[in-house]
Amino acid sequence: MNGRISARGAAISPAILSAVPSLPARIIAYLFVGVVCAAGPVVLLIAAGTGIERALFVHSSLKAEGVIVGLSPVRPNRSKTSWRPVFQFSAEDGRSFTVMSNIGQRRSTWKQGEHVAVLYQADHPENAHLDSFAQLWMPEVILGVVGAAFSTIPLLILLRRRRSNA
Repeated sequence: MNGRISARGAAISPAILSAVPSLPARIIAYLFVGVVCAAGPVVLLIAAGTGIERALFVHSSLKAEGVIVGLSPVRPNRSKTSWRPVFQFSAEDGRSFTVMSNIGQRRSTWKQGEHVAVLYQADHPENAHLDSFAQLWMPEVILGVVGAAFSTIPLLILLRRRRSNA
């Protein structure tokens, strides 16, 4: 037979050898898989860190009543428009603040003149947030889902290798 001998002592046919990718192709594939495998846990750590930071913000915030004074359009691309609510509220010391949310939504659930709950830090009221799940937690939820999805890839690879080696 014109093949090589495998690590288990069995002969490998030339047809199988020709189907094995070249060394540069394998290196690129392993680097790609390595980056994807590392990205999942890194994104999960970022989600956890920002989630803890946001939870501390919510826990230590003061609550105020505000009003939606406008909706600011955001166009990430030409076909779709997101809307970021602009709200106004008065801090405990009587100063008035107008803040644009950092979270945009495709279809705005906010209406101009609507009364809303606002969370703010006494020492930085200009960094206020609307007290709603989407406005407070959506970035962390998205990061967590993406991180979890990419973190399952290394687990699937390990399970597949264990099954093939068994």
